[in-house]
Amino acid sequence: MASLPIVAKVVGGLLSVTGAAICIYWYVFWSRNYEGELITHGPYAYVRHPFYSGFLSVAIGLALALPLYETRLLLVFTLAVMVVYVPKEEEALIRQYKKRYLDYMETVRHRLIPGVY
Repeated sequence: MASLPIVAKVVGGLLSVTGAAICIYWYVFWSRNYEGELITHGPYAYVRHPFYSGFLSVAIGLALALPLYETRLLLVFTLAVMVVYVPKEEEALIRQYKKRYLDYMETVRHRLIPGVY
């Protein structure tokens, strides 16, 4: 069992780095492609909220790699905000893009984690 903390640190580190890379990629992609219209390609072809996916990966990774009060609190706040905010954002996107967003939701079924949620 002595290797469990090392495994948690490695997995947490990988999740954190991957999540940070996703957030950076999303920012570059979004700033180059968003012109007021619904984006359904790039990272949006896999999940409906790719930035949140990346940030969630960072929060989970930090809580695993550095199991401190602050990193666990960050994870709890991240989950709480996403549970409340993501559905509200989707309601706003449905109001804004109407059937186009509903069709997109049918095509890209997962909000944050491909194949899971």
